[in-house]
Amino acid sequence: MLFTGIFRKLWAGVLALVTLLAATAETGTPAPEGAALIHSDTFVLTDALLRGQGMTTDGAYFYYSGNFFLSKSTLDNSQTVAVNRFAIPPLLLAKGCNHIGGISWYDGKIYAPIEDGSDYLHPFIAVFDGETLDFTGEYYELPQELHIDGVPWCAVDGPNGYLYTAEWSNAKALNVFSLEDMSFVKTVPLSMTLDRIQGGNMYDGTLYLSADLGDAKPVYAVDPATGACRLLFNRNIGKATEAESMTVWPLPDGSLFHVQDVGPDRYYVTIRHYR
Repeated sequence: MLFTGIFRKLWAGVLALVTLLAATAETGTPAPEGAALIHSDTFVLTDALLRGQGMTTDGAYFYYSGNFFLSKSTLDNSQTVAVNRFAIPPLLLAKGCNHIGGISWYDGKIYAPIEDGSDYLHPFIAVFDGETLDFTGEYYELPQELHIDGVPWCAVDGPNGYLYTAEWSNAKALNVFSLEDMSFVKTVPLSMTLDRIQGGNMYDGTLYLSADLGDAKPVYAVDPATGACRLLFNRNIGKATEAESMTVWPLPDGSLFHVQDVGPDRYYVTIRHYR
């Protein structure tokens, strides 16, 4: 018991020090263009691992993915309420799958894109229970020819019964799948080429996407019916920071767009909330 208490105090000290280092590293970040940064949440070390790839929301909780993990937090990010540390099912691990990307919530389920980087031969969508984060047993293999660079993200359009994906590099079209059985429906040509898209979510009929591009790390708005794209705002967080996924939901502080980033030294993740 004595050893356990000492270890907990040491670990708390390490977390406090690393959190301070992360906060210092974030100091001086330029202001965004076209939006206002309302606040940010920083997670370090093991907490960062749980949140380093994707995020989505049901309006009551934030859901996060790491390479192999799923987790669920209160909307103020003060409490983690569920964790699945072995989220990739063994049958997909056996196919070489090693990465969960940008996730999407709909109707009590988490839809997770899972890929076998760096071969990118087996792109999957796996479905998890939103309450427990347990794998439901439901999974689908997507056409590899539509996902040459894997399946880094997916976004569910519940009202229309669709799930969207796109190529990670220089995407010229949205891939549209039936939410019922993940059968391919069509492609929708985009009005502009979108590069290095890391994830996004549907909100009020619009698809919002986060890109890991240059210093700006832009957020785009896409009409999934027509493919019309526009730059919504530039976040200006620096080239060394890796932009990840995002979700959209109004919070009491006035923020609407919530975007996750992996810090330059990879030991922390920042969730930025914009209006």
